[in-house]
Amino acid sequence: MEKRNHIAAMDMGSGSVTIAVGGLDADGKLEIVDITSRPMHGITRGEITNRQQVSESVRQAVQDVEQRLGMSLSDIYTGTSGRHVRCTNHDYYVLVGERSDGEIRQEDVDALHEGMNNVQAEEGLRIMDRIPQKYVVDGRDTVKDPVGRFGKKLESTFNFVLGSSTMIDRLEKTLMALGVRSRRTYANALASAEAVLLPEEREMGVAVIDLGTGTTDLSVWHDNAARFVRGIPFGTGDIDNDIHQQGILEKHVEGLKTTFGMAMADLVTSDKLIAISGRSPREKQEISQRNLATIIEHRLREIIGFVEGEIGDSGYTGRLRGGIVLTGGGSRLAGIDELLRQATGMEVRLALPDVHVADGSLPGAQDPAHATVIGLLLKAAAESSPAKVAERPDQHHAPTTGKSAKHGKPSPAPEPEEKEIEKKPRKPKKERGGIKRWFEGFLSEPLDGDEDF
Repeated sequence: MEKRNHIAAMDMGSGSVTIAVGGLDADGKLEIVDITSRPMHGITRGEITNRQQVSESVRQAVQDVEQRLGMSLSDIYTGTSGRHVRCTNHDYYVLVGERSDGEIRQEDVDALHEGMNNVQAEEGLRIMDRIPQKYVVDGRDTVKDPVGRFGKKLESTFNFVLGSSTMIDRLEKTLMALGVRSRRTYANALASAEAVLLPEEREMGVAVIDLGTGTTDLSVWHDNAARFVRGIPFGTGDIDNDIHQQGILEKHVEGLKTTFGMAMADLVTSDKLIAISGRSPREKQEISQRNLATIIEHRLREIIGFVEGEIGDSGYTGRLRGGIVLTGGGSRLAGIDELLRQATGMEVRLALPDVHVADGSLPGAQDPAHATVIGLLLKAAAESSPAKVAERPDQHHAPTTGKSAKHGKPSPAPEPEEKEIEKKPRKPKKERGGIKRWFEGFLSEPLDGDEDF
């Protein structure tokens, strides 16, 4: 890549931390010059629970990138996930300026967006994205693009994607202690969708599911807009724990699952026994492949039940003609697409994050586990003036220390005056499995923040 300055993004997952560096090429495709992952410790179900452990994991990943590329990371784009990520709709309007022809102009749309930028979240929440859903002219005509229409009043509904300010502050302070500034934090659910969705899927309507270690991220798309976002605090790590509960040593669980595991017991063609090393060299443990698949399927059906419930809450059940787009590390599990089809009755596409990636980029850019970090890069690159967050040191100057550069703050948007988002009560959901009651209690808690077989 010829450019001296690149964009960096970091996905701080429950199982690993991944950093990607790259930028857009001449054709507008994402060219990734480096991508690295390190085991993550100190994050549980998407939330930082031990800052010291997280700092050490991130520090190692940052050093890997800096040493390979000869760059110092100063600013980086980040994402967040977990039970604290949700969304809410907010309505706003502006009166069109008094003109003889009454034509709506771009300046009216801009004023509407500026007003939305002034809307503040209630205490304890942060607005990560403001996504326009529709425009209404004079309370009658719903349009996608109001410019050129005639009317006196222009209204809009925006989808505000929210996260816990406590959780996001923890993330930012953890990075700042390492001399790296979080330039902006996005919802991981939207980042993953950015990396895998096809244009026609955005229009037809789809549910994008990113199945990770500690969380499952969901976004619902319809008519070219993100309509719903939710973080579900369960993932493939729960499957690992279920397997571990069968007496399998923790160090063998992941390899056993990925090598012999199936998402459905009915897909297992033989009931052969799998021998695994035990606690001592002479000790052997055995589990049948069918029993292994049964354990995996049970937990996956629980997670799918939560996803279905959230899609129901979005109001788009039966309206997603594009079905489900599944990505994330969990999508590599054999037979998971067939299980999703049977459980939901929807079409399923297993997606790689290669839709917007240049052909010459690293092979790792086509790993579904990297969908979030690649999506974060894409969202950062789409900003009008992305930060130069990774810079190759000049030959006549010593490398930078990695501390953040100072950035001027944007001027505050003009009036109207600030408003708070009203919290809308969630609809009660139907019972969806053995851990459903625990899940609801979990959501109501305060936010604290190589082996051979």
